[in-house]
Amino acid sequence: MNTLKGHLIVGLIISMILAVFLGVERGQCQQPKYPSRAIDVIVPFAPGGSTDLTVRVATNALKKKWGVPINVVNKPGGNTVPASIEVYNAKPDGYTILGDGTPSCSMLPAVVKKIPFEVMDRTFLGSIGICPFVFSVAPSSPIKSIKDAEAEAKRNPDEFTWTSLGGAALQDFSFRQLIRAFGVDVLKTKPVMSQGGSQSIVLTAGGNVKLGGSALPSSIHALKGNLVRGLAITSKTRWPDFSEIPTTAEVGYPMVTATEYKSFSSGPKTPSHVVEAWEKALKELANDPEVIAQLKNVGMLPFYHD
Repeated sequence: MNTLKGHLIVGLIISMILAVFLGVERGQCQQPKYPSRAIDVIVPFAPGGSTDLTVRVATNALKKKWGVPINVVNKPGGNTVPASIEVYNAKPDGYTILGDGTPSCSMLPAVVKKIPFEVMDRTFLGSIGICPFVFSVAPSSPIKSIKDAEAEAKRNPDEFTWTSLGGAALQDFSFRQLIRAFGVDVLKTKPVMSQGGSQSIVLTAGGNVKLGGSALPSSIHALKGNLVRGLAITSKTRWPDFSEIPTTAEVGYPMVTATEYKSFSSGPKTPSHVVEAWEKALKELANDPEVIAQLKNVGMLPFYHD
């Protein structure tokens, strides 16, 4: 009797193990292939800016890796909120993605008082690169250094103009740091709005602001083409390929330092297999020599984080 009971118990345990194993296998088999169709990546800034350029490097590589179309859709304005809302409201299947980063995530709650969503409810998919900010002026500008800019801001703060993306951007953060370091009330100065870093560089090159600039990817071609003159960069050390531009610490403003990350995210409740696919792919891209060279070409350094 005891032997029969023992056999029954063993048989029951084996049956339970098989049931769990088969259930897991069945779940894995039923998990849809990702990606299997076109993906839309929403960029909350205008074409040619640092987020846009980085997203395009990554998505071009992902198209080859995954064999599906990836559409980059620029939707600037509203301090990145409208673009983020579109991603949050999309079906959580991994086919509507946000070209994310410091402005649309880390800085947004500090700048926009009433956000119609919880910033941390998004699903983080991974980062791909980092870059600093570059303060610059038109080649013909009488401002030859950051110290000259400080003197101008102190002399006439009401007419001291600078390029802004509305608040939630490395651009605004860096300028606010700098103007505060000048000992000038930033509220007395005049930010000149644009919808992306590329537009800010156009304003700078045209002499439409006293002090301009943008994240390095937006500035890189203008700097190389001598359309703008770099005065200082917000990284802790001089940046590769632009060693002639001093750091903010070197020109007397060690408290002015900032580096921006570029990443991807999706709306709430994105399935784990989608997250895993993006994490794996982004990690591979960040170690791909061809992608690294392309990132460097647009002013980014590879930086992967899951």
